Amino acid sequence: MAAKKPIHYFVCSEGSDSLGLDIATDDNTIVEYFDSENDVDLAKFAEIVKSKPNCGQKHFIIYKGDEYRAVETDNVENTYVFSSMLRYRILPKLVAGTETIDTLIDGDKNLENRLAKPERQPEFKLRDANGEIIPDGIKFALQILRGREEDEDDDEEDTEGLSKEELFYCNKDWIGVNSYMGDGKDYFLCAQESNCVSFECETIDEVVYLKYDGGYFYFDIDNKSGGIFIGKAVPTKEQRVQIHYIDDGDICLTGWGGRVYVACEWIKSAYGVVQIDDREEQLRWGSPMKLRLVRL
Repeated sequence: MAAKKPIHYFVCSEGSDSLGLDIATDDNTIVEYFDSENDVDLAKFAEIVKSKPNCGQKHFIIYKGDEYRAVETDNVENTYVFSSMLRYRILPKLVAGTETIDTLIDGDKNLENRLAKPERQPEFKLRDANGEIIPDGIKFALQILRGREEDEDDDEEDTEGLSKEELFYCNKDWIGVNSYMGDGKDYFLCAQESNCVSFECETIDEVVYLKYDGGYFYFDIDNKSGGIFIGKAVPTKEQRVQIHYIDDGDICLTGWGGRVYVACEWIKSAYGVVQIDDREEQLRWGSPMKLRLVRL
């Protein structure tokens, strides 16, 4: 297999310190400097790249501050700007040729479709996976759907000898509840493997609230983690959790009127963090946390 040719960087000297010492070796990069924005001449830069046959010929990069601009060598009017947060996803694909500036632009156009619709569903009712309404006070579990579950690829040997109740939880992922201090006074939602707790709902003034042990799900607007907490007070409008129905009757969660879904990041094999994740990488390529309501 032929080695990938290095991508050419044109770096503004004013922002070169933030580029990092590792950039010269990442993606087998060639670096050339210019003094200021007034020195940016795309046609001239393209000719420099073309004069270096051992350099990648399809694109070059202009870097200034925290901004990357990919430029198509044969059509310098075709550019794509991205931040350092996306660098490790975008640059390798440009170098490998699996992405082009046009496909990146098309991906941005589809970003709107990946966001939640903020409008509420009229006369909203909480329903289980079978479409049946869950009345207030009825216990249910929240099952997290991920690749392992959706593929239904369970190992029969793992379930041998388990009780009926253990079989119900086994090889599935669930929303659980944790506490920072371990005293139960600061509950927050988490993801757990093969272990779930029971929840219920309460309808107040036509708003459906999810509850645990008498407390309400809510977002702490002063807490930057984006996690969902459990509190005794009925949440204010800004604190509410909004429920969105998606494919096959499953649900996703956002803040009230929010557009960014709650996601689940597994940090251990049996424990995950549940939070709103508005990082650029997550919005473009990540998946929201899909939940299935299971009656208990």
